[in-house]
Amino acid sequence: MPDIKLFELGPTRSSRVRWALLEADLSYESIGNRVDIIGSEEVRRVHPLGKLPAAIIDGRPLFESAAIVTAIADLVPEKNLIARSGTWSRYLHYQWMSYALSEMEAFLQSNEVNRLEFLLPREQHVPGIIKQNEMLFKKGAAALDDFLAEAQYLVDDRFSVTDIFVGYTVHWGREDGLLAEFPNLLGYLRRLLDREHCPLAPR
Repeated sequence: MPDIKLFELGPTRSSRVRWALLEADLSYESIGNRVDIIGSEEVRRVHPLGKLPAAIIDGRPLFESAAIVTAIADLVPEKNLIARSGTWSRYLHYQWMSYALSEMEAFLQSNEVNRLEFLLPREQHVPGIIKQNEMLFKKGAAALDDFLAEAQYLVDDRFSVTDIFVGYTVHWGREDGLLAEFPNLLGYLRRLLDREHCPLAPR
């Protein structure tokens, strides 16, 4: 069994990693799960910006949830949580993760930065960007909604860590009240929330 340490905090992107670990049936040591872990020297030894999630797998540091969930899935090929390396399906995994980050999550993150003083002082907020971000998120969400009209899941029409990754972004969009016009995304999210190990809060 691999030795895995996860620096985490419940509502952050570390929930992607926790979910992947549960689906993979891998034990791990949870470190932190408190706000003051963010930016700590302990986390900075793994993530240069001190952000979560960060992991140490068999003594080697790894950060960014996309990299960590992919690594976890590769640790347990028998669980079939990700397409094999070098296959077209594996490239689709990278495609949908990149899409979620660049066409959807970037705008949610920008809104959060411009709303929460915890992330940026109020005097540095740019509230005028909120509506534009919402418009751009919905543009990305609409294309994903169209894809999910013909599929239950994103790669090979079966659950994988791709869905863990993208599902987090979709859930975030719903929490921000941006999914009302996307029935296929809502249905997709319901399927993910129904999974035994899903740590995302139902609503």
